[in-house]
Amino acid sequence: MRRHIFLIMFFLAVKGWGQPIELPANPAPDDRFKTDLLLIVAHPDDETAIGSYLAKAKYDDGKRIACIYLNRGNGGGNSIGNEQSMAMANIREIEVHRALAKFDIFNVWILDGKDTPGQDLFHSLLNAGHGAALEKIVRLIRLTRPEVILTWMPIFVAGENHGDHQAAGVLATEAFDLAGDPNVFPTQVTVPRDRIDINNFQEGLLPWQPKKIYYYSDRDEP
Repeated sequence: MRRHIFLIMFFLAVKGWGQPIELPANPAPDDRFKTDLLLIVAHPDDETAIGSYLAKAKYDDGKRIACIYLNRGNGGGNSIGNEQSMAMANIREIEVHRALAKFDIFNVWILDGKDTPGQDLFHSLLNAGHGAALEKIVRLIRLTRPEVILTWMPIFVAGENHGDHQAAGVLATEAFDLAGDPNVFPTQVTVPRDRIDINNFQEGLLPWQPKKIYYYSDRDEP
């Protein structure tokens, strides 16, 4: 008898493993977060490289813009004060939120990476927390549902070739390819156990595939 019960329980468990991921119904995008252009870059102030385009997209074309930064720029210099390191990171975080708010851009996320000097892409990916950062970016793509992603060039080209800039491009490209696949980070797209209750681990998002990804260089001169 015990053997029969064990076999029945084993069969039900195996059958459950084979079931497709249960996706939530396809609601309209949440207007608080819905984004047309999602900028994925390395440091606060990286948006200035295409600031004129972002202003045109915002005010001439009426596009909704959101930004993701890999780190807070704790390795940057300071020409106007003594603050450095993590104090500098706190300042740069405040500055970027205030600057973007002047353009009515309020959906801004800064991840937990470490600002990494140099041109070593793999070192920068390591300090960004590659896998964890990718999961967070995929989550934010599924939350904001952008039509277009803008990011740094993911390869060594003419320009500064900062490793963190390249890392942002790599992570943005990987997230662009993966966010539409429900088998990638599946708890993000699984229906919550009870959305009214607390302590849910399933996130209730939907897979989302942006239409395009565009790259720009960190070269300062023609």
